[in-house]
Amino acid sequence: MADHVTTLLRVEAFAPERSWTVEEIAEANGLNRHQARMFRRIRGLDRVHLDPDLDLFDLLAAPAEMVLRSVPDPGRIRYLIYAHTFPDLTPSYVFAADRLRERLGLPDADAFAVTHQMCASNLAALDVAGELLRADGDRTAQALVITGEKPFTGLVRYMLNVSVTGEGSAACLLGIDGPGSRILSYAARTAGEFADGFRMTVERQREFDDTYNVYLWEMMTEALRRADLDISDIAMVVPHNVNRTLWLRLCAKVGLDRNRVFLDNISRYSHTYCSDPFLNLATMRDRDLLVPGERYLLTSVGVGATYAAMVLEY
Repeated sequence: MADHVTTLLRVEAFAPERSWTVEEIAEANGLNRHQARMFRRIRGLDRVHLDPDLDLFDLLAAPAEMVLRSVPDPGRIRYLIYAHTFPDLTPSYVFAADRLRERLGLPDADAFAVTHQMCASNLAALDVAGELLRADGDRTAQALVITGEKPFTGLVRYMLNVSVTGEGSAACLLGIDGPGSRILSYAARTAGEFADGFRMTVERQREFDDTYNVYLWEMMTEALRRADLDISDIAMVVPHNVNRTLWLRLCAKVGLDRNRVFLDNISRYSHTYCSDPFLNLATMRDRDLLVPGERYLLTSVGVGATYAAMVLEY
Protein backbone atom coordinates (compact mmCIF):
# COMPACT_ATOMS: atom_id res chain seq x y z
CA MET A 1 0.00 0.00 0.00
CA ALA A 2 1.36 3.45 -0.90
CA ASP A 3 2.51 5.88 1.79
CA HIS A 4 -0.06 8.44 0.64
CA VAL A 5 -3.44 6.74 0.32
CA THR A 6 -6.02 7.56 -2.33
CA THR A 7 -9.27 8.64 -0.73
CA LEU A 8 -12.73 8.61 -2.23
CA LEU A 9 -14.02 11.96 -1.03
CA ARG A 10 -17.48 11.69 -2.54
CA VAL A 11 -19.47 9.47 -4.89
CA GLU A 12 -22.76 10.29 -6.60
CA ALA A 13 -24.81 8.27 -9.08
CA PHE A 14 -27.66 8.93 -11.48
CA ALA A 15 -30.14 6.91 -13.54
CA PRO A 16 -32.88 8.28 -15.83
CA GLU A 17 -36.39 8.23 -14.40
CA ARG A 18 -37.80 6.45 -17.44
CA SER A 19 -37.59 2.68 -17.13
CA TRP A 20 -38.65 -0.40 -19.08
CA THR A 21 -39.27 -4.02 -18.16
CA VAL A 22 -36.87 -6.65 -19.43
CA GLU A 23 -39.77 -8.03 -21.48
CA GLU A 24 -40.13 -4.68 -23.26
CA ILE A 25 -36.41 -4.51 -23.94
CA ALA A 26 -36.39 -8.10 -25.19
CA GLU A 27 -39.29 -7.47 -27.57
CA ALA A 28 -37.69 -4.27 -28.90
CA ASN A 29 -34.50 -6.19 -29.69
CA GLY A 30 -36.13 -9.18 -31.35
CA LEU A 31 -35.73 -11.65 -28.48
CA ASN A 32 -38.44 -14.19 -27.82
CA ARG A 33 -40.57 -14.58 -24.70
CA HIS A 34 -38.51 -17.54 -23.48
CA GLN A 35 -35.36 -15.40 -23.50
CA ALA A 36 -37.20 -12.61 -21.70
CA ARG A 37 -38.45 -15.07 -19.09
CA MET A 38 -34.89 -16.32 -18.60
CA PHE A 39 -33.65 -12.78 -17.89
CA ARG A 40 -36.32 -12.30 -15.24
CA ARG A 41 -36.64 -15.70 -13.56
CA ILE A 42 -33.07 -16.95 -13.79
CA ARG A 43 -30.86 -13.88 -14.15
CA GLY A 44 -32.84 -11.80 -11.65
CA LEU A 45 -33.39 -8.77 -13.88
CA ASP A 46 -36.55 -6.70 -13.74
CA ARG A 47 -36.22 -3.13 -15.01
CA VAL A 48 -33.85 -1.17 -17.22
CA HIS A 49 -33.54 2.62 -17.03
CA LEU A 50 -33.33 4.22 -20.47
CA ASP A 51 -34.22 7.66 -21.79
CA PRO A 52 -33.83 7.98 -25.59
CA ASP A 53 -34.27 11.76 -25.27
CA LEU A 54 -31.44 12.20 -22.77
CA ASP A 55 -28.17 13.35 -24.30
CA LEU A 56 -24.98 11.46 -23.39
CA PHE A 57 -23.45 14.55 -21.80
CA ASP A 58 -26.60 15.26 -19.79
CA LEU A 59 -26.34 11.70 -18.46
CA LEU A 60 -22.67 12.17 -17.53
CA ALA A 61 -23.02 15.67 -16.10
CA ALA A 62 -25.86 14.81 -13.70
CA PRO A 63 -23.80 13.05 -10.97
CA ALA A 64 -20.72 15.20 -11.64
CA GLU A 65 -22.68 18.38 -10.98
CA MET A 66 -23.93 16.88 -7.70
CA VAL A 67 -20.33 16.27 -6.66
CA LEU A 68 -19.14 19.71 -7.75
CA ARG A 69 -21.77 21.45 -5.65
CA SER A 70 -19.88 20.18 -2.59
CA VAL A 71 -16.44 21.28 -3.81
CA PRO A 72 -15.35 24.63 -2.31
CA ASP A 73 -12.59 25.14 -4.89
CA PRO A 74 -13.13 23.37 -8.24
CA GLY A 75 -9.72 24.68 -9.29
CA ARG A 76 -8.19 21.93 -7.16
CA ILE A 77 -9.52 19.33 -9.60
CA ARG A 78 -6.35 18.58 -11.55
CA TYR A 79 -7.64 15.59 -13.52
CA LEU A 80 -10.95 14.71 -15.14
CA ILE A 81 -11.07 11.06 -16.17
CA TYR A 82 -13.92 9.61 -18.20
CA ALA A 83 -14.01 5.82 -17.73
CA HIS A 84 -16.19 3.99 -20.22
CA THR A 85 -16.73 0.54 -21.66
CA PHE A 86 -16.85 1.00 -25.41
CA PRO A 87 -14.02 2.91 -27.14
CA ASP A 88 -16.29 4.79 -29.55
CA LEU A 89 -19.17 6.67 -27.92
CA THR A 90 -19.12 9.88 -29.94
CA PRO A 91 -18.27 10.92 -33.52
CA SER A 92 -14.54 10.96 -34.23
CA TYR A 93 -14.38 14.75 -34.06
CA VAL A 94 -15.90 14.89 -30.54
CA PHE A 95 -13.46 14.27 -27.69
CA ALA A 96 -15.85 13.28 -24.90
CA ALA A 97 -13.52 14.07 -21.98
CA ASP A 98 -12.85 17.55 -23.40
CA ARG A 99 -16.56 18.15 -23.89
CA LEU A 100 -17.17 17.11 -20.27
CA ARG A 101 -14.46 19.47 -19.03
CA GLU A 102 -16.14 22.36 -20.83
CA ARG A 103 -19.61 21.36 -19.66
CA LEU A 104 -18.50 21.18 -16.01
CA GLY A 105 -16.47 24.39 -16.05
CA LEU A 106 -13.09 22.82 -15.26
CA PRO A 107 -10.80 24.53 -17.80
CA ASP A 108 -7.58 23.81 -15.90
CA ALA A 109 -8.14 20.07 -15.46
CA ASP A 110 -6.27 17.56 -17.62
CA ALA A 111 -9.07 15.58 -19.28
CA PHE A 112 -8.71 12.13 -20.79
CA ALA A 113 -10.46 8.75 -21.02
CA VAL A 114 -9.71 5.30 -19.62
CA THR A 115 -11.19 2.44 -21.63
CA HIS A 116 -10.16 -0.82 -23.38
CA GLN A 117 -10.74 -2.74 -20.16
CA MET A 118 -14.44 -2.55 -20.95
CA CYS A 119 -16.56 -2.56 -17.75
CA ALA A 120 -13.44 -2.92 -15.61
CA SER A 121 -12.19 0.49 -16.80
CA ASN A 122 -13.98 2.03 -13.80
CA LEU A 123 -11.69 0.66 -11.08
CA ALA A 124 -8.66 1.16 -13.34
CA ALA A 125 -9.58 4.85 -13.59
CA LEU A 126 -9.65 5.20 -9.80
CA ASP A 127 -6.22 3.58 -9.63
CA VAL A 128 -4.86 5.86 -12.38
CA ALA A 129 -6.27 8.92 -10.61
CA GLY A 130 -4.55 7.95 -7.36
CA GLU A 131 -1.20 7.37 -9.06
CA LEU A 132 -1.39 10.73 -10.83
CA LEU A 133 -2.29 12.58 -7.64
CA ARG A 134 0.60 10.98 -5.75
CA ALA A 135 3.03 11.81 -8.56
CA ASP A 136 1.72 15.36 -8.74
CA GLY A 137 3.12 16.19 -5.31
CA ASP A 138 0.29 18.55 -4.37
CA ARG A 139 -1.71 16.91 -1.60
CA THR A 140 -4.55 19.41 -2.11
CA ALA A 141 -5.06 18.33 -5.74
CA GLN A 142 -8.12 16.27 -6.64
CA ALA A 143 -9.38 14.09 -9.49
CA LEU A 144 -12.89 13.57 -10.82
CA VAL A 145 -13.70 10.17 -12.35
CA ILE A 146 -16.93 9.97 -14.35
CA THR A 147 -18.63 6.86 -15.74
CA GLY A 148 -21.68 6.29 -17.93
CA GLU A 149 -22.74 5.61 -21.50
CA LYS A 150 -25.80 4.96 -23.61
CA PRO A 151 -26.34 1.55 -25.25
CA PHE A 152 -26.49 2.55 -28.90
CA THR A 153 -26.85 -0.69 -30.90
CA GLY A 154 -28.52 -4.07 -30.45
CA LEU A 155 -25.10 -5.67 -30.00
CA VAL A 156 -24.54 -3.75 -26.76
CA ARG A 157 -28.13 -3.48 -25.46
CA TYR A 158 -28.03 -7.03 -24.22
CA MET A 159 -25.57 -9.87 -23.80
CA LEU A 160 -27.27 -12.98 -25.13
CA ASN A 161 -28.50 -15.16 -22.26
CA VAL A 162 -26.39 -13.12 -19.81
CA SER A 163 -27.68 -9.60 -19.17
CA VAL A 164 -29.59 -6.54 -20.37
CA THR A 165 -27.91 -3.14 -20.26
CA GLY A 166 -29.30 0.21 -19.22
CA GLU A 167 -28.24 3.77 -18.61
CA GLY A 168 -26.59 4.93 -15.43
CA SER A 169 -23.77 7.31 -14.56
CA ALA A 170 -21.55 8.06 -11.59
CA ALA A 171 -18.97 10.57 -10.44
CA CYS A 172 -16.18 9.96 -7.93
CA LEU A 173 -14.11 12.75 -6.38
CA LEU A 174 -10.69 11.58 -5.23
CA GLY A 175 -7.85 13.06 -3.24
CA ILE A 176 -4.77 11.99 -1.32
CA ASP A 177 -4.90 11.40 2.44
CA GLY A 178 -8.21 13.27 2.62
CA PRO A 179 -11.16 12.80 4.98
CA GLY A 180 -12.89 10.18 2.90
CA SER A 181 -13.03 6.47 2.21
CA ARG A 182 -9.54 5.00 1.88
CA ILE A 183 -8.70 2.86 -1.14
CA LEU A 184 -6.60 0.10 0.42
CA SER A 185 -5.78 -1.97 -2.67
CA TYR A 186 -6.51 -2.70 -6.32
CA ALA A 187 -5.95 -5.84 -8.38
CA ALA A 188 -6.70 -6.62 -12.02
CA ARG A 189 -5.97 -9.33 -14.55
CA THR A 190 -6.61 -9.43 -18.29
CA ALA A 191 -7.17 -12.85 -19.87
CA GLY A 192 -6.26 -12.17 -23.49
CA GLU A 193 -7.60 -15.47 -24.77
CA PHE A 194 -11.07 -13.89 -24.56
CA ALA A 195 -10.09 -10.77 -26.51
CA ASP A 196 -12.76 -11.37 -29.18
CA GLY A 197 -15.35 -10.31 -26.63
CA PHE A 198 -18.88 -10.33 -28.03
CA ARG A 199 -17.62 -12.17 -31.12
CA MET A 200 -16.07 -15.15 -29.34
CA THR A 201 -16.68 -18.58 -30.81
CA VAL A 202 -19.13 -20.87 -29.04
CA GLU A 203 -16.25 -22.91 -27.67
CA ARG A 204 -14.40 -19.84 -26.41
CA GLN A 205 -17.60 -18.44 -24.90
CA ARG A 206 -18.08 -21.70 -23.00
CA GLU A 207 -14.51 -21.45 -21.69
CA PHE A 208 -15.15 -17.83 -20.66
CA ASP A 209 -18.28 -18.88 -18.78
CA ASP A 210 -16.48 -21.76 -17.07
CA THR A 211 -13.57 -19.61 -15.87
CA TYR A 212 -15.47 -16.38 -15.13
CA ASN A 213 -15.87 -16.89 -11.40
CA VAL A 214 -12.47 -18.55 -11.06
CA TYR A 215 -10.64 -15.50 -12.42
CA LEU A 216 -12.93 -13.05 -10.63
CA TRP A 217 -12.39 -14.77 -7.28
CA GLU A 218 -8.63 -14.77 -7.89
CA MET A 219 -8.68 -10.97 -8.25
CA MET A 220 -10.97 -10.56 -5.24
CA THR A 221 -8.58 -12.58 -3.08
CA GLU A 222 -5.56 -10.79 -4.57
CA ALA A 223 -7.02 -7.38 -3.69
CA LEU A 224 -7.64 -8.68 -0.17
CA ARG A 225 -4.08 -10.00 0.06
CA ARG A 226 -2.65 -6.64 -1.01
CA ALA A 227 -4.70 -4.96 1.73
CA ASP A 228 -3.52 -7.60 4.23
CA LEU A 229 -7.12 -8.71 4.75
CA ASP A 230 -9.26 -11.82 4.43
CA ILE A 231 -12.80 -12.13 3.05
CA SER A 232 -14.00 -12.40 6.66
CA ASP A 233 -12.77 -8.81 7.18
CA ILE A 234 -15.12 -7.52 4.49
CA ALA A 235 -18.52 -6.15 5.52
CA MET A 236 -20.03 -6.41 2.03
CA VAL A 237 -19.08 -7.08 -1.57
CA VAL A 238 -20.13 -4.16 -3.78
CA PRO A 239 -20.51 -5.91 -7.15
CA HIS A 240 -21.03 -5.27 -10.82
CA ASN A 241 -24.63 -6.00 -11.83
CA VAL A 242 -24.34 -8.38 -14.78
CA ASN A 243 -26.85 -10.81 -13.30
CA ARG A 244 -27.80 -12.56 -10.08
CA THR A 245 -26.92 -16.07 -11.26
CA LEU A 246 -23.20 -15.35 -11.55
CA TRP A 247 -23.03 -14.11 -7.97
CA LEU A 248 -25.05 -16.97 -6.51
CA ARG A 249 -22.75 -19.42 -8.28
CA LEU A 250 -19.64 -17.67 -6.96
CA CYS A 251 -21.04 -17.60 -3.43
CA ALA A 252 -21.80 -21.31 -3.59
CA LYS A 253 -18.38 -22.10 -5.05
CA VAL A 254 -16.29 -20.25 -2.45
CA GLY A 255 -18.61 -20.45 0.55
CA LEU A 256 -19.41 -16.74 0.63
CA ASP A 257 -22.71 -15.80 2.31
CA ARG A 258 -24.93 -14.38 -0.45
CA ASN A 259 -26.26 -11.83 2.04
CA ARG A 260 -22.79 -10.27 2.07
CA VAL A 261 -23.09 -9.33 -1.62
CA PHE A 262 -25.26 -6.30 -2.40
CA LEU A 263 -27.58 -7.62 -5.13
CA ASP A 264 -30.59 -5.30 -4.75
CA ASN A 265 -29.75 -3.10 -7.73
CA ILE A 266 -29.55 -5.97 -10.22
CA SER A 267 -33.34 -6.11 -10.49
CA ARG A 268 -33.71 -2.35 -10.08
CA TYR A 269 -31.27 -1.16 -12.78
CA SER A 270 -29.79 -4.24 -14.52
CA HIS A 271 -26.26 -3.77 -15.87
CA THR A 272 -25.05 -0.16 -16.36
CA TYR A 273 -21.56 -0.86 -17.67
CA CYS A 274 -18.81 0.94 -15.67
CA SER A 275 -21.26 2.62 -13.30
CA ASP A 276 -22.44 -0.54 -11.47
CA PRO A 277 -20.24 -0.58 -8.34
CA PHE A 278 -20.52 3.18 -7.82
CA LEU A 279 -24.29 3.08 -8.29
CA ASN A 280 -24.38 0.30 -5.71
CA LEU A 281 -22.09 2.18 -3.33
CA ALA A 282 -24.26 5.31 -3.53
CA THR A 283 -27.42 3.25 -2.93
CA MET A 284 -25.87 1.57 0.10
CA ARG A 285 -24.84 4.94 1.50
CA ASP A 286 -28.33 6.37 0.99
CA ARG A 287 -29.79 3.36 2.84
CA ASP A 288 -27.31 3.76 5.73
CA LEU A 289 -25.76 0.39 4.91
CA LEU A 290 -22.17 1.71 4.96
CA VAL A 291 -20.49 1.74 8.36
CA PRO A 292 -17.49 3.97 9.12
CA GLY A 293 -14.37 1.87 9.60
CA GLU A 294 -15.75 -1.16 7.77
CA ARG A 295 -14.12 -2.53 4.59
CA TYR A 296 -15.94 -3.12 1.30
CA LEU A 297 -14.83 -5.07 -1.76
CA LEU A 298 -15.73 -3.53 -5.13
CA THR A 299 -15.66 -5.66 -8.28
CA SER A 300 -15.96 -5.33 -12.04
CA VAL A 301 -15.43 -7.59 -15.03
CA GLY A 302 -14.92 -6.33 -18.57
CA VAL A 303 -15.59 -8.46 -21.63
CA GLY A 304 -12.35 -9.10 -23.41
CA ALA A 305 -11.60 -10.03 -20.54
CA THR A 306 -10.45 -8.03 -17.50
CA TYR A 307 -11.27 -9.00 -13.92
CA ALA A 308 -10.80 -6.34 -11.25
CA ALA A 309 -11.35 -5.80 -7.53
CA MET A 310 -10.70 -2.97 -5.08
CA VAL A 311 -10.81 -2.77 -1.28
CA LEU A 312 -12.33 0.37 0.22
CA GLU A 313 -12.39 1.37 3.88
CA TYR A 314 -15.43 3.57 4.47
